[in-house]
Amino acid sequence: MFFIALIAGKDALIPGASMDWIIPIILLIGFASASSLRKSSKNKNREMEAIKKIASMVNRSLDLNVILMSALEEIMESTGMEAGMLRLRTTPEASPKTLCKGLSREAAAVFERESDESFRQQQVLPFASADSPQWNVAALTEALHKEGLELFGPYPIRSGNRILGNAAFAGKPQKGIAEIHQDFLSSLSEILGVAIVNGQLREQSHKFSEDLVALQEVNKIISQGFNLEDIIHRIVIEGKRLAKTSQCHLFLLDDKRQYLIGSSSTQTENLDIRNVKIEFLEASPAVTAINERKVIAIEDIWRNEGTNSPLMESLHWRAAIFAPLITKERALGILVCSDDSRERKFTDEEILRAEALAHQAAIALENAELFRVVSRSQKEWETTFDAMQDCVSVHDPTGKVIRANVALARRLNTIPQKVIGRYCSEIYDSSESNPDPCRHTRSLKSEALIVEELALPHMEGIFQISVSPWYDKNNRLLGSIHVAKDISNEKQLQQQLIQSEKLSAIGELISGIAHELNNPLTGVMGYSQLLQLRKDLDDRAKDNLLKINNLALRCQKIVQNLLSFARKQKPERTLSDINDILEKTVELRSYEFQVNNIEISRELDRKLPKTIADSHQLQQVFLNVLTNAEQAMLEAHGKGHLIIRTRTNAQNSRIIVEVIDDGPGIAENYLTRIFDPFFTTKEVGKGTGLGLSLSYGMIKEHGGNIYARSRLGDGATFVIELPIISHLQDDAGVAPELMPQALQFEKLMRGKRILVVDDEKYILDFFIEVFHSLPLQVDTASDGRIAMNKIQSGEYDLIVTDFKMPQMSGRDLFNWIKDNRPQLASRVIFVTGDTVSADTRSFFENNKNRYLAKPFKIEEVKEVIQQAFETNQQQ
Repeated sequence: MFFIALIAGKDALIPGASMDWIIPIILLIGFASASSLRKSSKNKNREMEAIKKIASMVNRSLDLNVILMSALEEIMESTGMEAGMLRLRTTPEASPKTLCKGLSREAAAVFERESDESFRQQQVLPFASADSPQWNVAALTEALHKEGLELFGPYPIRSGNRILGNAAFAGKPQKGIAEIHQDFLSSLSEILGVAIVNGQLREQSHKFSEDLVALQEVNKIISQGFNLEDIIHRIVIEGKRLAKTSQCHLFLLDDKRQYLIGSSSTQTENLDIRNVKIEFLEASPAVTAINERKVIAIEDIWRNEGTNSPLMESLHWRAAIFAPLITKERALGILVCSDDSRERKFTDEEILRAEALAHQAAIALENAELFRVVSRSQKEWETTFDAMQDCVSVHDPTGKVIRANVALARRLNTIPQKVIGRYCSEIYDSSESNPDPCRHTRSLKSEALIVEELALPHMEGIFQISVSPWYDKNNRLLGSIHVAKDISNEKQLQQQLIQSEKLSAIGELISGIAHELNNPLTGVMGYSQLLQLRKDLDDRAKDNLLKINNLALRCQKIVQNLLSFARKQKPERTLSDINDILEKTVELRSYEFQVNNIEISRELDRKLPKTIADSHQLQQVFLNVLTNAEQAMLEAHGKGHLIIRTRTNAQNSRIIVEVIDDGPGIAENYLTRIFDPFFTTKEVGKGTGLGLSLSYGMIKEHGGNIYARSRLGDGATFVIELPIISHLQDDAGVAPELMPQALQFEKLMRGKRILVVDDEKYILDFFIEVFHSLPLQVDTASDGRIAMNKIQSGEYDLIVTDFKMPQMSGRDLFNWIKDNRPQLASRVIFVTGDTVSADTRSFFENNKNRYLAKPFKIEEVKEVIQQAFETNQQQ
C-alpha cells in the first residue's frame, strides 16, 4: 500500500510560479529520463509515460483535485503499491484536503493526524522507511500492520525550499520501493509542487479579481448617490460582506473632534448606534487607527490592552478591524468590522478589503458633504431668488429666459418652469408687433444699466424694468438679468398727490369764491328777512320776499357743500348720520341730476342708527359712486333712474347703503377689477381710474366693505357696508341748545354796548337793522384800526368782527384785544365766509371763540350773541 499526504503551508505561494512552471518540469523530465537509464526498459517506459501524462495534465488544467487524483493513481500503478493518500491545504487558512485510495478509514485518520503534526513542526523529511526516526509513525505502523501493509515514506512535496506537503505509500511487506522508484517519486513530487503552487495562485488571483470587482461595485454604489444617510448605510452593508464579519459599524468624527459618533450599523437588534459615542481623547483602537492613519486588526479585543473594554464588551465585539476614513485634508471617522466569535483570525485579504472600502467611503462621504453644502447654498439662493417680490428673470444672449422666479411666474399665471424658453419681448414688451426677441440685447453691449417704465396689461400693472448685463469669470457676456418692479402703487400715490394738489388748488379757489359769494348772500338773506318783518307789506310782497330768501338759502347750501367737499382736514371720526351725509351729497349733484334727466328715488331708513365715521370721507365715497352711476346711465340712454337705499342687516350690526342704477351694467370679468387703481373703461381724459380705488380704501379703513352686483344690460348695484359703532354720546343725549326767545333776548341785551366791524357797508347796515329795535347801543367800524381806536376810547360789552379785512384783519384785532383788553377777548364773535382754510379752522378751534358763517339768518345772529353772553356770565 502506498500513502501520500500533501499539505500546503502558509508560505507556499511562489511569485511568478504560474509563468515559470514549464521549465522545471522539462528539467525534471530530463532528470527522470537520465535516472531511468539504470532501470529496465519496461519500467523506464512506464514511468516516463506516467510523468508525461501528469505533466500534460498540469499543463492542461489547474484543477488540483483532478491532478492529484490522477497522480495518485499513476504512482500506485507505476510502483505496484496497493494504497496511497494525498493530503493538502489549498490555502494556509483552509482545512486540510484528503485524497486517498485503497486505505481503510482508521488508517487514514491516523495518518492525517500524524502528518498534520509533522507539518506544524515544519519538518523537512527525507525519503525514509517506516523506521525513520524523524517521524513518530508508531501508531500509523500499527494501524497498517493490522491490514497487512507496510508503510513506505513519507515523502516531502517541495516547491523550492518550501515544504508544501507529504506523500506516502503502503504495500505488502515483501514488496519495496526500489531505488529507481525513489527517483521517480522525487520527480513526481516536484511536479506536484508546481501544480499546487499554480493552483494556489489561481485561487488567489480569482479572489483578487473578485475583491476588485466587489470594490469597484461598492465604489459605484456609494459614489453615484449624494444622500448621506443612504451612503453610510450602504458602506456598513458592504463592509460586513467584504470583511466577512458578523457586523459592521460606521462612526463619524464630530466638528469639534471630541467624539466619534455612531452613524450607521448592520446591527439593529438591541443597539441604537446613534447613541454610541467614543471619546476621541481616550485611548482606543479606533482613535489610534485615526491618529496613526493606518488599519488596526485585533483578534481578541477583550484581552488586548489599550482597548475600551467596557464599551467593546457592551457592543459584543470580540474581534474587529478598525479602518480609518481619512482624506488628504482631514479624518472623517472610522469603519469598524466587528465579529463576536472568539479569536477570529483576520486574513490579509479581509484587512485589505476593509482598508480599500474605508478609503472609498472617505472619498464618497467627503463628496456627499460637499454636495450637501453646495445644495444648501443653491437652495438658499433659490429660496432668496423666489422670495423676491420683484419679477426677476435671467436671459441668454438671444433674450431667451433660462431662469425665472416665482413672482414673475405668478404675474404670468403660470409656474417658473413654463416661463423658461420664452423671449424677453413676450414678457416685457407691451406692443405685440415687436419682432425682436429682446430689444435690450443691443443696448447691453454698451455695458450700461437700462431702466424703463412700461404698462404691462397682461401682468396687471405698471413696472419699472431694470436690465443689466451678466458676465462669466472671464468677463464674457453670458446674457442679461431683468428685474421688473411693480410701481403701480407708487404711480397711484403720485396720481393721488396730483389729484390732492388739484383739489387743494380747487379748495383755495372755492374758498375765495365762497367768501365773495357769502358776503352778498348775507345781505340778500338778511335784508329779505328784515323786510318780511315789516307789517306794511301785502301778502304778495311777503311771498316774493320768501322766495328770495329761499333761493338765497339754496345758494347757501350749494356754497356750504362745496366748501365741505373741498375742505382740507385730517381724518376725523365722529358720530355721523349716514342718511344726512347721503342727502348732502345728492344736493351737490342735484342740478346735474335735474338737467340730465336723472330721477332720484330715496328709500332711506329713517330709524337708521348713527355710527362713528369720517363724514367727509364718506361724502367723497358716495359722490364717486353717484357720479359713476350718472355717467353710465347717460352713456347708455341719455337719462336714468337712480335708487338710493339705506337699511341695516339682519343682525343689526352693519349699515347697508345701496346705489342702484339702470345703466348698461358691468361685465362679469370687470366686477373684481373695478376697484383696482387706474382701471377704467372710460375714454382717455374722462377718468383717472382712481375714484373707486380711493373709495375702496376709505371704506376698508372704516372696517367696512364695498362691492358691486351687476349683469350686462340690467344696470348695476353698488353696495357699501359700514359697521355700526356708537361709543360716542349720541346727539339725542345732548341737552337741546337754548333757542333765544324775544323777551329773554331783549332782557339780556338791555343796556349793552356792541361794536360791529366789517369792511362791507351793507353788512354793517344789516346789523344796525337787526339791533335797532333793541334797548342797546350799536357802534360800527369799517376796518380793524378804526375798531381799535374806538375800543381804546370807550368800553364795549361785545365785539362782532369780520375775520378777513384789509389793512387790519379780525385776527389781528383779536390779538390786540388779548394783549390790551384781555377781559374782552372771550366776548369777541367772528364773522367769516371762509370755513375751508385750515388756518382759519385751526384759529377758531384753538381760541374757542364763537363765529357766524356767512351767509346767516337773523335767528343765528341772536343765538350766537346770547350764547356768548351766557358763557361769559357763567365764567
